[in-house]
Amino acid sequence: MSSRASSAKTARQTKTDNRFSTSEPLKRLVWIRAAGHCEQCGNDLTQDLRTAKPSRWGEVAHIVPASPQGPRAPEGYTDKHAQIATDDPSNLMLLCPGCHMQVDTDADGYPLEDLSRTHQDHTDQIRMAAARGETQRAMGMIFLSQHFKTENLIRRRDLAEAMLAEGLWADQKIGVLLLRAPGQEGRDSRYWDNVEHDIDDYLNGRFAARTSALGDPLTLAVVGLADIPSLIRLGRKLGDRSNRVLYSRDRTHGLKWPDLAALPPTFTFRAPNDGNGSLALILSLSAHVADDDIHAALPGARIANFSTPQPNYSLIRNRDTVKAFCADLQPHLSTLEASTDQPIHLFPVLPAALAIEFGALMSTQHSHRYIVYDRDESGRFVPTMELGPRARPAIAPTHSLTPGVELD
Repeated sequence: MSSRASSAKTARQTKTDNRFSTSEPLKRLVWIRAAGHCEQCGNDLTQDLRTAKPSRWGEVAHIVPASPQGPRAPEGYTDKHAQIATDDPSNLMLLCPGCHMQVDTDADGYPLEDLSRTHQDHTDQIRMAAARGETQRAMGMIFLSQHFKTENLIRRRDLAEAMLAEGLWADQKIGVLLLRAPGQEGRDSRYWDNVEHDIDDYLNGRFAARTSALGDPLTLAVVGLADIPSLIRLGRKLGDRSNRVLYSRDRTHGLKWPDLAALPPTFTFRAPNDGNGSLALILSLSAHVADDDIHAALPGARIANFSTPQPNYSLIRNRDTVKAFCADLQPHLSTLEASTDQPIHLFPVLPAALAIEFGALMSTQHSHRYIVYDRDESGRFVPTMELGPRARPAIAPTHSLTPGVELD
């Protein structure tokens, strides 16, 4: 008798209530493959959450149902199809009772393709984690600000999953640095001094002394969701730290790269006109920026524009985009800096990862003064902070600012 026939026989022998039940040996395989964790919410199903004692409270769930009447049953689905699906490991996933009930009572909200992708992602992550080596360990950092309406939309789990997809294992609990909110004076020079101090303290306390068992620095895995000037400030602090890996948040794909095979976009550069006006550099990569907006903030400016033919918020398809951004921008920055001894007025409209990368360039290869602009609540560009040679500021006490917080 073939193995398929044997499996079908086992399923037929355990058919109850018009549905087929998976054999116990296969259920054990599902538990092992999922590492005892719910494939939907990630909860540990081997430990009672109330008593912290060993337990086994997960359930083996079917993506395609165990009966023709079950949720997500495709058209023409028969008993024979259900028999095969019941003992097909690729159709089985481990869920906690809450997630199991949710995916079965809301079949439209959890279609076949979504559950299959969730199942494949979970098993891939377990396989990757089990194969990790010392050189794959990394430190995770989520960087958030409290500027205007910025919300905490990045979870530790999101970053951990994105790291695992690239073979990086979080060496310790992923840290979250939530910057202090601007005080009554807004984002003035004292505010930026305190922000830089908070970033320094966080990095020195959490990362600087961390090394692998071989004495090598751990990779820093970083993702940010903040106002652009803060992201640039963070990048300047990270720029001279080795083994830095940036992640980019995509509204559709989360922190996973949307298209690993996509070529980097074509970057364009428009040189400034001749004249005596102040030099302005637009980084218009997330959205188009009109010259009139720049002249409203800086009358008479000579405008240089680094952009792409179609600026958009989903510009970054993979890590090659970040590398190409640096390689293309670097010579233009050098040319602009050599053309003036006055500050360059920077108008950045770009994805978070590129803002961090720009700040890193300011740390490692450039010491020219930049005045960074950001849009205010009315949408107008206003000067927000100044970048010059790096130096850790002396911090004076202030009552208008709340200290930066590391979220545990």
